[in-house]
Amino acid sequence: MNTDIKQAMHVEAGKSFGTAEANENERRWDDDKIERKNQDPTNHYDKSRMGLNFEIGPDGKIHPLGYQRESLEVRLMDRLSELGWHPFKADSKIQPNCCARFIFGGNHDRTLEMAFGDQAVNLDKEADNSHLLRCPEIEQWAKDVYDWCARRYGQENIIGFHVHLDESSPHIHALIVPVGQRAKSGRECVMWSAKFGKNRYEYGRILREMHTSLYEEVGSKYGLERGDSIEGRHVSHLSKRDYIRKLTHEAKQAEKAVKGLQSMIRRLEAQILNYKSQLDEVEEKLASGRITLDKYDARKTDLLKLIAEYQTKLEDKAGKLQAKEQELDRMTRDMEYVGRIAQPFRNHRIDFDPPRITSKPPMFGLDKWLDEQNRSIASRFVKIVRQIEALYRKDAERQVQAVQRNVLVDYQELKRLQQEYARLTNLNDNQTEQMQTFLDQLAEPSVRKRIFTIADALIGGQPVAVSSGGGGGNADSDLRWDGRRPDEEEEAYKRRCLLYVARIVHNSRCSIFTSLIISDHSF
Repeated sequence: MNTDIKQAMHVEAGKSFGTAEANENERRWDDDKIERKNQDPTNHYDKSRMGLNFEIGPDGKIHPLGYQRESLEVRLMDRLSELGWHPFKADSKIQPNCCARFIFGGNHDRTLEMAFGDQAVNLDKEADNSHLLRCPEIEQWAKDVYDWCARRYGQENIIGFHVHLDESSPHIHALIVPVGQRAKSGRECVMWSAKFGKNRYEYGRILREMHTSLYEEVGSKYGLERGDSIEGRHVSHLSKRDYIRKLTHEAKQAEKAVKGLQSMIRRLEAQILNYKSQLDEVEEKLASGRITLDKYDARKTDLLKLIAEYQTKLEDKAGKLQAKEQELDRMTRDMEYVGRIAQPFRNHRIDFDPPRITSKPPMFGLDKWLDEQNRSIASRFVKIVRQIEALYRKDAERQVQAVQRNVLVDYQELKRLQQEYARLTNLNDNQTEQMQTFLDQLAEPSVRKRIFTIADALIGGQPVAVSSGGGGGNADSDLRWDGRRPDEEEEAYKRRCLLYVARIVHNSRCSIFTSLIISDHSF
């Protein structure tokens, strides 16, 4: 039984959304396009199942895939325009995220069951699955996921919600615009940070909460479990300190990759801006009559081609950057979970204004005035000292907790090593005893001959006649042992046969050896 019935959710930030991706989501393809797509061995688009694809429209109802007149990228631009979004800010070279690409899925067998029930599905390429009917369960699951997205992001911000049943595993593609409110005006606008956080740490926390929420509200209804967290991962193959060193090295490599990708993205964005500026200049020249229409069309075509190429590169690098940032966040959380080695106290710096006497001493009541000034200075001084104490107290607590974690992990590692030592010691004792018994048996010629005869029969799979040793004649038994394990080496199999026979002979020496029947089993 498959026990790994997990839900799946992937989210990716998007700075744009191209026509090719939109056409794929909505399957705006002809047969030739499908054939070209399937020439890639990683693709599997089943033409006989494409009629089963569907989408959920803005009305929250089931519709055939691609039923809307306006294509997906056009609907996205319309919604962005309503929110006053601009591809590039006037004072910045960095283009903000304008959409989120979601993919929802789950365990392969379970999602196929939701889509087709107990109907036979042939997943081979070019297979005919035209007999399949779509089951209501997959539609209800899609509606529940759609409602979950609508509650979090607003129904009006779900630009596309497409369910594909024509690939290896049923899944959902959702295109969503993240919308927040400006602090001062309260006006709605495109705002990635409002829904996914201002940095990778906030994003990681929000993503974990999203997985939990999706499981509680949707996945649990369909037997899809929440994915495992870092606490559930097995990392005991390395010692704690080796694991920390490994994570530290990988984190540094990931940080370098992140910085490199960020530099590439900045260069690509600058180049796109340059080409767009050139395009504006060409349009100005055409308007002023400095160039002909033919030259304008040729230059415009070249610039648009360059912009498209660089935009594709930009989207690719942005996707890789997102993946690397997620990887770096995971490594950071892994190191936090394992526990850090105690670090030196930090040198804390506190900004403060030195106490000053600003008032002039009075002609009368000088002692009272001095007492007031001293109390004021003492109060401010004590406040500063308390701040310093609090900071170093936190550092001390952090040090103690780190040491406690290290001691606990080291103790657990010690207990594991002790258990492993005891296991190996016991195994060695048993093997020593078995070997001594085997040597004692081999010292007797008749027993030695019997052992090797039966062992040869086991290894070769040939019948052998074994004498009972009694006075009433021979009792022959066909001995055949089919107990070879999958992928077992030849020498290991021979040794196991020999030891098996030695044990049988040892156990039977107290009685008359009449027959030996070896069934298909292993020890």
